[in-house]
Amino acid sequence: MIRYLFIAFLFLSLTVKNESYVKIKDTTEVKKKIKDKSTSTNTLSANFSEKKLSSMYNTPKTGKGILLFKKKDKIRWEHTEPISQIILIDGDKVKYQEDKKEVKNTTSTKIVKKIQSLMVNLISGDFLNEKEFKIEYYTNQVNYKLILKPTSSRLSKYIQSVELIFEMNSLALKEMTLSESETEKVIYSFSDVKFNKTIEDSKFSKF
Repeated sequence: MIRYLFIAFLFLSLTVKNESYVKIKDTTEVKKKIKDKSTSTNTLSANFSEKKLSSMYNTPKTGKGILLFKKKDKIRWEHTEPISQIILIDGDKVKYQEDKKEVKNTTSTKIVKKIQSLMVNLISGDFLNEKEFKIEYYTNQVNYKLILKPTSSRLSKYIQSVELIFEMNSLALKEMTLSESETEKVIYSFSDVKFNKTIEDSKFSKF
């Protein structure tokens, strides 16, 4: 399970069914919109649903949870179903809890710490600098879709591509599809997204 959490935090998109996308040739405007939205976002909260697709499963595995973010580097990624799992990032402090017990083994700690800067980069919009990913931009009448492909061999070991779909007007992230391969994918759908509401600092340091 921690492996999927690692993949999820590497990139914090929705695959919208029956919607035709066209590639954006001049990406200046959409990049500025996403970056400006990230810059103006001091806090973010959202519910998420999770669907895991794998050749190992007869049917997709599903889950639910809550995402909290506070600028600059505070994140709470909490799975509430089917079991309790929480990752807390508060500056350079990272904690992980599974089934209401804090996990402190060396392997888990290293994995959780590896996701720290990448998760912050995703929410802050720093991924747009294309240092870690090559990005293609698409649009339809209601959404922007970004397809990110890692440029380093380090990231390529864990992820083949990431699709991020933003609602065009609000620029809220609607869905994130993390593809480890053609048959191994995790899809996160976000709802009840709220910007710049008060979130207590204790949410990022206490389980």
